[in-house]
Amino acid sequence: MSTTHPNVDKKLFTSDSVIGLKNPEKSFPLDNDVGVLKWRLQSTDDALIPLTINCWPSESATGCDVNIEYELQEESLELNDVVIAIPIPSGVGAPVVGDVDGEYKHDSRRNVLEWSLPVIDAKNKSGSLEFSVAGQPSDFFPVNVSFVSKRNYCDIQVAKVTHVEGDAPVKFSLETSFLVDKYEIL
Repeated sequence: MSTTHPNVDKKLFTSDSVIGLKNPEKSFPLDNDVGVLKWRLQSTDDALIPLTINCWPSESATGCDVNIEYELQEESLELNDVVIAIPIPSGVGAPVVGDVDGEYKHDSRRNVLEWSLPVIDAKNKSGSLEFSVAGQPSDFFPVNVSFVSKRNYCDIQVAKVTHVEGDAPVKFSLETSFLVDKYEIL
């Protein structure tokens, strides 16, 4: 789903994939960042997920052994500042972490284990975290995931920017960001 700025001609965008002003007399402000197009993907289709997360809690004599794995599905992406947040039962103390790719931090105030990975890309496309702690398998859900990327998931590109009158090229800058609004493993 895409939405355009209120001053953008929606018919022109829909028919020709061109972002043009609805009223050429009203221009966008110069030297200010203005978002003119936002694209959003909302789906429950696992095939569209760029990063899969598997959480496998299994009961043990002392609580649960938990194994969490990630795998980058869309290898053309580079995900930055990835945080996988796993709930930890209240009052059971810190988890005992075994093998881990990346870094981890136990936040006892929020009752969460945060697994941090600075970069996930084609060279670092999978990894795991193992820990043990008192609890039941259902205690470790929902797992929340956040990340940012400088590449769009849909790979939309700006081909050119031109003046409304005369079609002359205009110097422009472009900032692309792909971020997670809500990504939960239930």
